[in-house]
Amino acid sequence: ESGEVIKAVELFDQVLSVKPDFADAYFNRGILNLYLGEKRKAIQDLSRAGELGINDAYNIIKRYGNDI
Repeated sequence: ESGEVIKAVELFDQVLSVKPDFADAYFNRGILNLYLGEKRKAIQDLSRAGELGINDAYNIIKRYGNDI
């Protein structure tokens, strides 16, 4: 199962290399990184998603940000 998650993260990496302002990609990659235990990466992605207009990203940061 985690192998599929890693593949999904890599797919979001590819998407963001082509479209660096795609907020949903940052948000989803952030969620996947949380699942993988990559909290610093997750917070960075969620923060960027928030900057690009996904306000729910900030709620997730508030919930998990203290665990870093």
